[in-house]
Amino acid sequence: MPRPSLLRAVVLAALVAPSTLTAQAGAIRAPSACTYESCALRVEAAFLSAPKLLRGRAGEQVGNLGMFGGGVDTLLAGPDSAAAYARRYVTDIRRSSTLGLLGTVAFVAALIRSNNSSAADAPTVALAVTAGAFSIASIPFALRANRSLSKAVWYYNSVLPTR
Repeated sequence: MPRPSLLRAVVLAALVAPSTLTAQAGAIRAPSACTYESCALRVEAAFLSAPKLLRGRAGEQVGNLGMFGGGVDTLLAGPDSAAAYARRYVTDIRRSSTLGLLGTVAFVAALIRSNNSSAADAPTVALAVTAGAFSIASIPFALRANRSLSKAVWYYNSVLPTR
């Protein structure tokens, strides 16, 4: 397979992959006697792993926030506003992850193509510029996804009774 066809195949696979991924198995429902203290959700970052969606003071894990929008089933099953923002999060994080993945693939292709030489030809420079463009294009989607996730958690928590 010639190189342009290989690159097209990788790009096509990266675009199709997020849509073929399925959500994690059902949402973990809140207990019936739910208060803010026992059922409020929060997101905690983890070192070298996906952030976690935790419930209550005890920190019961209800989801892993995956690269392509997984782990928000509890938010999707919550109040309408929380579910709407969770859907926005999933859409934006998938776009951000896809663009970031394409940028990484283009960067690796540029590295392989350059073969550690100091003089880069035009296609190698084009690949490197493309890698940068994809990576930069992913940033607004990642920021919007984080904002949507924050709002989804807020709306989910806003309907919980304080006592």
